[in-house]
Amino acid sequence: MTGTIGDGALGLASLRSELTLPEAQSNALRDRYWLPQPRLDVGRALRGVASASLDVSDGLVADVGHICETSKVGARIRRSAIPLSDAARAAVAHDPKWWTNILGGGDDYEIAFTAPPIHARKLAALAAQRGIALTRIGEIVAGKDVTVIGDDNQIIAVPTAGFSTAEKTGARFKTGAEGLL
Repeated sequence: MTGTIGDGALGLASLRSELTLPEAQSNALRDRYWLPQPRLDVGRALRGVASASLDVSDGLVADVGHICETSKVGARIRRSAIPLSDAARAAVAHDPKWWTNILGGGDDYEIAFTAPPIHARKLAALAAQRGIALTRIGEIVAGKDVTVIGDDNQIIAVPTAGFSTAEKTGARFKTGAEGLL
């Protein structure tokens, strides 16, 4: 995936005075919520490399679920691999309950994508050319569920799940997700 996840949802929580952080961190989260920076150029550059992709607007787990539903596969996400901004890291260090917002909240507009492992060098080159972080957060697996695994290898429940089907969002996906997430 591109960039960091959770800033949009945490920015909204900050605006609602539900999350209190130092001013600079609160402002960074609010800016990510108010002024999202969709990765359109990266999305175009993923053509021919990614087997499936979409922006994270409904929440990481929900949007990866859209890929899985369309491709008739499952996904396993390692929570410890999810890239966080300094402000999001501070929020979960203060109170781990904010992981729910990070995993289930939306409005980040980063790109979650799948790609076969053979494209690792192309992805590294793309990241370097665009000056953006690309992070492997999991893998595509047999099944149909998106599972988030914690540091203790236990499944983490994510109560916030965004829209439940691609049809509700009007999204179109290329089927055939494979490889790494």
